[in-house]
Amino acid sequence: MDMKDIIRTFRIISAILYLIIIIITVVLGAVALYLAIHDIIALAPFSSITDIKILSALSAVFLVVIALEFVDMFLEYIRTGSVVVDLVLAVVLTAISRELLLYVATPGASLDYGIILVASILVLAVAYWLISRARAMQSSGAR
Repeated sequence: MDMKDIIRTFRIISAILYLIIIIITVVLGAVALYLAIHDIIALAPFSSITDIKILSALSAVFLVVIALEFVDMFLEYIRTGSVVVDLVLAVVLTAISRELLLYVATPGASLDYGIILVASILVLAVAYWLISRARAMQSSGAR
């Protein structure tokens, strides 16, 4: 067995593992969708809606978005064979934004934690913008 066969075997194993991860993520995304729908339906008596209930429903919707972004990220990795940094940043940015929603809905939460969340979002947003800008410059320079 030469090196090319070994590499090909490991790539096949890697692809199979990623497909399993994608299936698990889709199942978890379906559960998150169920929870989001449940939270939205729980808002039905509109006379008793509170900001906490709305933030809880939004948090559940964010979980669905995160699951979709994970699937997209895994599929892109399988397709290209390399980590797509802007997709990873988008997933992390969405997850931290969801955490910020939960932070806002938590009475008595630490101010330091809120500052860290906001700073993290700003840093990730700048990183995402820089990578998107670099990619746009590469594609316009390649023409």
